[in-house]
Amino acid sequence: MSQNLELYIKNSCPFCHKVLSFMEENDITLPLHNIDESDEDREHLIEVGGKRQVPCLFIDGKALYESGDIIDYLKEHVVEGEAAEPAEDSAPEMPEGAHCTIGGGCTF
Repeated sequence: MSQNLELYIKNSCPFCHKVLSFMEENDITLPLHNIDESDEDREHLIEVGGKRQVPCLFIDGKALYESGDIIDYLKEHVVEGEAAEPAEDSAPEMPEGAHCTIGGGCTF
Protein backbone atom coordinates (compact mmCIF):
# COMPACT_ATOMS: atom_id res chain seq x y z
CA MET A 1 0.00 0.00 0.00
CA SER A 2 1.63 3.21 -1.14
CA GLN A 3 -0.93 5.67 0.20
CA ASN A 4 -0.77 7.29 3.61
CA LEU A 5 -4.12 6.31 5.18
CA GLU A 6 -5.58 7.51 8.49
CA LEU A 7 -9.11 6.95 9.78
CA TYR A 8 -10.94 9.47 11.99
CA ILE A 9 -13.72 8.08 14.15
CA LYS A 10 -15.74 8.74 17.28
CA ASN A 11 -16.98 6.27 19.89
CA SER A 12 -20.74 6.58 19.43
CA CYS A 13 -20.83 6.67 15.63
CA PRO A 14 -22.53 3.59 14.10
CA PHE A 15 -21.02 4.41 10.70
CA CYS A 16 -17.54 4.37 12.21
CA HIS A 17 -18.29 0.96 13.71
CA LYS A 18 -19.44 -0.26 10.28
CA VAL A 19 -16.04 0.70 8.81
CA LEU A 20 -14.15 -0.73 11.79
CA SER A 21 -16.06 -4.04 11.48
CA PHE A 22 -15.12 -4.28 7.80
CA MET A 23 -11.49 -3.55 8.65
CA GLU A 24 -11.45 -6.20 11.38
CA GLU A 25 -13.02 -8.83 9.11
CA ASN A 26 -10.39 -8.12 6.45
CA ASP A 27 -7.36 -7.76 8.75
CA ILE A 28 -6.87 -4.10 7.85
CA THR A 29 -4.92 -2.01 10.32
CA LEU A 30 -4.76 1.76 9.92
CA PRO A 31 -3.81 4.60 12.24
CA LEU A 32 -6.99 5.55 14.08
CA HIS A 33 -7.77 9.02 15.39
CA ASN A 34 -10.64 9.13 17.88
CA ILE A 35 -12.04 12.65 17.99
CA ASP A 36 -13.78 11.89 21.31
CA GLU A 37 -10.39 11.36 22.91
CA SER A 38 -8.20 13.99 21.24
CA ASP A 39 -8.87 17.70 20.80
CA GLU A 40 -5.91 17.82 18.40
CA ASP A 41 -7.43 15.10 16.17
CA ARG A 42 -10.83 16.83 16.24
CA GLU A 43 -9.29 20.15 15.16
CA HIS A 44 -7.22 18.43 12.45
CA LEU A 45 -10.37 16.78 11.07
CA ILE A 46 -12.13 20.14 10.81
CA GLU A 47 -9.16 22.15 9.51
CA VAL A 48 -7.88 19.66 6.95
CA GLY A 49 -11.06 17.77 6.10
CA GLY A 50 -13.27 20.84 6.04
CA LYS A 51 -16.18 19.04 7.71
CA ARG A 52 -17.23 18.04 11.20
CA GLN A 53 -18.10 14.56 9.98
CA VAL A 54 -16.95 11.03 10.78
CA PRO A 55 -15.97 8.50 9.66
CA CYS A 56 -13.33 10.19 7.57
CA LEU A 57 -10.51 8.40 5.80
CA PHE A 58 -7.60 10.65 4.92
CA ILE A 59 -5.84 9.37 1.81
CA ASP A 60 -2.52 11.18 1.38
CA GLY A 61 -4.07 14.10 3.28
CA LYS A 62 -7.32 14.22 1.28
CA ALA A 63 -10.60 13.46 3.05
CA LEU A 64 -13.00 10.71 2.03
CA TYR A 65 -16.34 10.63 3.88
CA GLU A 66 -19.29 8.22 4.00
CA SER A 67 -18.83 4.73 5.41
CA GLY A 68 -19.88 3.02 2.17
CA ASP A 69 -17.36 5.03 0.13
CA ILE A 70 -14.62 4.30 2.66
CA ILE A 71 -15.37 0.57 2.59
CA ASP A 72 -15.41 0.60 -1.22
CA TYR A 73 -12.03 2.35 -1.24
CA LEU A 74 -10.57 -0.17 1.21
CA LYS A 75 -11.94 -3.08 -0.85
CA GLU A 76 -10.37 -1.72 -4.02
CA HIS A 77 -7.03 -0.46 -2.69
CA VAL A 78 -6.21 -2.23 0.57
CA VAL A 79 -7.79 -5.70 0.77
CA GLU A 80 -5.40 -8.25 -0.70
CA GLY A 81 -6.90 -10.92 -2.90
CA GLU A 82 -10.65 -11.20 -3.08
CA ALA A 83 -12.39 -8.59 -0.95
CA ALA A 84 -14.57 -10.09 1.71
CA GLU A 85 -18.02 -8.69 2.23
CA PRO A 86 -18.96 -7.63 5.76
CA ALA A 87 -21.03 -10.20 7.58
CA GLU A 88 -24.70 -9.26 7.22
CA ASP A 89 -25.30 -9.11 10.96
CA SER A 90 -22.06 -7.29 11.83
CA ALA A 91 -22.70 -4.01 10.03
CA PRO A 92 -26.08 -2.32 10.20
CA GLU A 93 -27.58 -1.19 6.92
CA MET A 94 -27.32 2.59 6.78
CA PRO A 95 -29.12 4.93 4.37
CA GLU A 96 -26.96 6.57 1.70
CA GLY A 97 -25.55 9.88 2.94
CA ALA A 98 -26.15 9.18 6.63
CA HIS A 99 -23.37 10.34 8.94
CA CYS A 100 -22.45 11.47 12.45
CA THR A 101 -20.94 14.80 13.46
CA ILE A 102 -18.61 15.88 16.23
CA GLY A 103 -21.49 17.39 18.18
CA GLY A 104 -22.89 13.88 18.63
CA GLY A 105 -25.79 14.03 16.20
CA CYS A 106 -26.33 11.53 13.42
CA THR A 107 -28.34 12.15 10.28
CA PHE A 108 -30.11 9.38 8.41
